[in-house]
Amino acid sequence: MNKHRRRTYLIKTGLQLRYMGIIISTMLLVAFGVGWIIYHTSWSQIANTPDLTLDKLSDIFDMVNSILMRWIVVFILAIAILSIFVSHKIAGPVFRLEETSKMIASGDLTQQITLRQGDELKDLQEAFNQMSDSLRKMVAKDREVIEKLVVTGNLLRDRIDKKNLTPESIEEITRDLYVVIEELRLVTSGFKIDDGAEIDTEGTANS
Repeated sequence: MNKHRRRTYLIKTGLQLRYMGIIISTMLLVAFGVGWIIYHTSWSQIANTPDLTLDKLSDIFDMVNSILMRWIVVFILAIAILSIFVSHKIAGPVFRLEETSKMIASGDLTQQITLRQGDELKDLQEAFNQMSDSLRKMVAKDREVIEKLVVTGNLLRDRIDKKNLTPESIEEITRDLYVVIEELRLVTSGFKIDDGAEIDTEGTANS
């Protein structure tokens, strides 16, 4: 059974209702247009035909169908153009999100998304930019911790080269290493890399 089965369909109520309104309004306009064309052309022709016969009535309906087909083509073109402009308010932001995600996945954490005026998914833009900013800060902190490890390692190497290792200096270096390791653990503790897996204080994974 799919545990992620969707139960609530109005998630972004304002956005969904807005597009529902556009679709319903378009359908009503098309229905009104078709009805007006049929009523206006057929009844005007019938009213202006004094000696109405079945043959003339058939000619009138053929003419109405011909006019209606031309107008249907116009309606289809108008709806297609309108749908391009309306859908672009979502398709544009989605495209920007996809391209920026690829850049971030390749390692460029400086990327941010800036949507245009009138675009949808503004909330997603803010959440995405917050995620990018958090990743950037975490990587910066990682680099800072790595630099401390390099400094501590160089200090240890220098003392080994100079044969200047004493119990006090070993304890000092060990203490510095534990401080750096704890900082690194704090940086990575916010990441969830597997369902139910946590990193314990000794750095091993427990489920």
